[in-house]
Amino acid sequence: MFYTLAFKKDKNCPTFIDGVIHESFSPGAYDDAMDADWHDAGPDEALAPLPKKLVLITKDKRYDFDFCTAFEGHIVSERFLKVFQTLKTSRWEIAELEIVNPKGVSVAQRQYFFMRQQRIDKEPVDVIDQTQSKINFRASGEIKNIISLTIKENVSIDFFSIDEITLLGFVFLSPHAATVLKELDLVGAEVVDTEKVGSIDRA
Repeated sequence: MFYTLAFKKDKNCPTFIDGVIHESFSPGAYDDAMDADWHDAGPDEALAPLPKKLVLITKDKRYDFDFCTAFEGHIVSERFLKVFQTLKTSRWEIAELEIVNPKGVSVAQRQYFFMRQQRIDKEPVDVIDQTQSKINFRASGEIKNIISLTIKENVSIDFFSIDEITLLGFVFLSPHAATVLKELDLVGAEVVDTEKVGSIDRA
């Protein structure tokens, strides 16, 4: 059995991050578009690699969570990242993330990082066991929505995302990854089995 991370309502754990990410802070940067080549690329172009350091400029008052999906990636705490780095994974890009308000004052209660996978590094959609999953398809054969998800047992990595638009933002965990992350008692996220994918909000 595989698992995923669902949103858990805790203090200072927003469902939506009100902000922008840039390579550095400057007055007025909150109002600047995110048009850097590591964030924005044409339909047939790959994103440039993440810079080593980024800054999130937000109007939210305070953050104190371990895992939050945003900006086509995930914002994670240092303690989450330390566990992640012990797991068997494919390639993920990781940048240090400073979090400040529009005046440049820190609003983070922890050390944070931004991590993401480019499409080429995600697991192919055929890791989904369609015979055991409950999936609604469009007339074209594309997946419309997933009610219940089962992942094939031959997936050999511990932490991954799947190249399927209906699963955008979801991460998936092996039993080993689920066990070690449960031990963290995550703030803002909880481990649930993939059968609940259609009835949860992703973390």
